[in-house]
Amino acid sequence: TGFEYDDNEIIHTRTGLFCVTINDGKIKDVTINNPTDPKAIDAKGLLMLPAFRDMHIHLDKTFYGGDWQAIRNRTGGVKGMIELEQQLLPEMLKTSTNRAEKLIELLQSKGTSYARSHVNIEPTSKLQSLKNLQTALENKRNGFEAELVAFPQHGIFYTDSAPYLKEAATMDIDFIGGVDPYSVDGTIEKTIDFIVQLALDNNKGIDIHLHETGESGLKTVEYLIKRVNENPVLKNKTYLSHCFVLGKLAPSKQEAIAEQLNSAGIGIVSTVPFGRLIMPIPALYKHNVT
Repeated sequence: TGFEYDDNEIIHTRTGLFCVTINDGKIKDVTINNPTDPKAIDAKGLLMLPAFRDMHIHLDKTFYGGDWQAIRNRTGGVKGMIELEQQLLPEMLKTSTNRAEKLIELLQSKGTSYARSHVNIEPTSKLQSLKNLQTALENKRNGFEAELVAFPQHGIFYTDSAPYLKEAATMDIDFIGGVDPYSVDGTIEKTIDFIVQLALDNNKGIDIHLHETGESGLKTVEYLIKRVNENPVLKNKTYLSHCFVLGKLAPSKQEAIAEQLNSAGIGIVSTVPFGRLIMPIPALYKHNVT
């Protein structure tokens, strides 16, 4: 209900008991704590906060909910991990619906009721990972919502994922995804062009994983900005996940790229970076990058 101060510094938050009326999932009214509805739920004075939104998660593939498993040896870089995942996925798909539900329950227990989930679309699982996750989301629809990214984890052209992405784009998904175009597919322009065109053809957004921190990472950012500016309908519905390359740029370049991202309506879905890399969050905020 307000703050308490000491020498102009906030030292305490004042709270109070209220009656909150909710209709069709939306807060209709907040009144003094004198409920008259016999169906009123006593929240026992707990603090009421907005639910969290997890805007980058992979609900479709997890060991959570099953027996503990040791970490796999990581060899061969991204392509080595792709090869490992190709071996693991057939068995994981057998339980992915149940495990996704368990992961959703974990999120809910920590106050998260909404997520943007990337879901594998590639030749190994084809569309099955998507279908399994959609079943889990349907089972959890009371209290949890998600938007989905068709995610070519194994590359669009490195493995022949393009046909499956095209089919997924006609289904109930919200974004076309991608991953490190240069290091996985060996091409920036061809991969970005495919993603952009597929999004345009199916009225979808875009959310691309970009882990690359070198020249190819910067070129990917700049080329995506160019393509979105050429297709303004994609503004404010295009995102780069991670985008660690921003943390490698000189401050002046960070400012310039942040300004261009804002102008193109491209958002950054940031995560904790690897090692000592520091993301330029202040510069992104300064230029109103979402």
